[in-house]
Amino acid sequence: MQTKLQKSSLLLLCLFLFAGCSSPHFLKLLPSTTRALEANQLFSYQYARMQQMQAAELALYCPDLLSLPDDTANKSLLQLGCAQLWLSSSQLSGSELQQATTLYNQSLTAFLQLMLPKQKYRHPALRIVLEPPLDETDLPFEHFVLASEFRAIKSHHQITSGAGLGVSLVGARENTGKGWDKNYPPEGVFRSVTISLKELKFTKEMQVQLTLQGHLMQGATQLQLASASYPLLYDAASSYLWLMQQSRLVDLELPGLFNAERADNKLGIYSVTPLQNNKQPLLMIHGLNSSPLIWYELTMAVLQDEELKQRYQIWHAYYPSGPPPFYNSMRLRKKLDELHAMLKTNGGTTELDHLLVVGHSMGGIVSKTLIQNTNYQLWDLSFTARPEQLGYAQQELDKVQDIFIFNARPYIDKVVFLDTPHGGSESSESVLARMAGWFINLPKNFTSLMSDFIQKLGPDKVTLPMREYLGSGGPHSVQVLSPRHPLLQGLNKLDYQRPVYSVIGSDGALSCKDEKSCSQISDGVVPFFSAHQSKAVQEIIVQSRHNSYQSPQALKFLLQVLRQPAGEAKILPLAPDKLAD
Repeated sequence: MQTKLQKSSLLLLCLFLFAGCSSPHFLKLLPSTTRALEANQLFSYQYARMQQMQAAELALYCPDLLSLPDDTANKSLLQLGCAQLWLSSSQLSGSELQQATTLYNQSLTAFLQLMLPKQKYRHPALRIVLEPPLDETDLPFEHFVLASEFRAIKSHHQITSGAGLGVSLVGARENTGKGWDKNYPPEGVFRSVTISLKELKFTKEMQVQLTLQGHLMQGATQLQLASASYPLLYDAASSYLWLMQQSRLVDLELPGLFNAERADNKLGIYSVTPLQNNKQPLLMIHGLNSSPLIWYELTMAVLQDEELKQRYQIWHAYYPSGPPPFYNSMRLRKKLDELHAMLKTNGGTTELDHLLVVGHSMGGIVSKTLIQNTNYQLWDLSFTARPEQLGYAQQELDKVQDIFIFNARPYIDKVVFLDTPHGGSESSESVLARMAGWFINLPKNFTSLMSDFIQKLGPDKVTLPMREYLGSGGPHSVQVLSPRHPLLQGLNKLDYQRPVYSVIGSDGALSCKDEKSCSQISDGVVPFFSAHQSKAVQEIIVQSRHNSYQSPQALKFLLQVLRQPAGEAKILPLAPDKLAD
């Protein structure tokens, strides 16, 4: 039986090859419509014969189509048709599934390359129709690009086709600025879309019609073919790469520090993956003179990890870094509360209540405010009278009270600090920092808020240590990062209501045993004892010059933290290559 099937397959293959030798590759279009339609008629006979083959016969025949020469007429149609039938016949073995998937994906790619330039393809011999999906807000995509067109920014992030059936595209549309779009990047909405073959048929005129179906990929999706089911390819990283290609955030880094008025309206929580009510959020918060662009490494690592990309939705915070972190923290907490409430209202599951936060440098200070209860500690460090005693300034009080008095958010699971100056940084008091401070222009919404409040309150109600910071409309961020700042030190004494992990950067030694050796460790900006967290579940030291977000050792550690079950926080085994000496 095996020999008979092999002979039959070889005979059919020879007939196909003979027909192909007389005609150029179908996708390059035969020189005349008549010859193209004749090629289609031959293909219809071939396709009908394949439909009559049993699973075992298809398993012998279809792999041979991978070796068809490029000048074979209707090569891609032969491959796609055979692969579809083979996959529909039964559950395949591991090697058979790999061969069938390769045949299916390669041939389908050829048709997409033909169709995508104009988003459609019509010819008397061939018509390709794409049924595109709507995004999660039921809006259509305006553009599609093959995911294979994108290249990773860093060489160690290899963009591959991955495992799964179908061809990955990136769908894109403009941000409307309304509804859920307010929490998507202003540059646009970019989504992973996987294409499969829905139908292959022939018209009476022998035109081949391919109907392709688009699937919006937000997680694991199966494609049903007859009695068999196969996972669809899910390439989440390419949609992020298109966003990075379009991003204008780099233009907001310096203005965010020195001219916050220009960047202030961009403050927000932006999701780079689809907002979903059943996925655990991962929030990344950048630091001083920075932007979400620093999170490229971590974002790509998550999107290219099969387990993590299915589990997490990725949110990036942006804020102008000129205003003090306590003011920005208040505003970001409100944005986060609104986003969390919106998703919970739309059928949100318990996954939303396990948000994991990663903060770098000053972003770590912002992150702390999500898991601490201040009571009156910070207020008392700033003012000599309690809020309830200031009824005459109630209107202004309502606007500033949350800067000093706040509670831990119940939906936070854990926080990871990177290079965070919990105890401040001497760099903030250097001559260079003081000179830079002269050029920091704070936004009017902050300066007028603080000036109006202090004026109504009375300068004598401000504590002596805080008077130098609350004069002239309030301090800027560099001043607040001083080791002398009362609120920074006050915040550093408060307990955490959720587990924390800590990553300390070092431009020298990666371990220390006593106060003297530890005092020698610094990343050039933040010294060891400022970044050190005795209350952390686990703390590691990595090679870094205040850029641990790029450290391979820190990234490995972060991925280990992310893989922990929600609600769990324990000391993690370090990777075999050792994260620290």
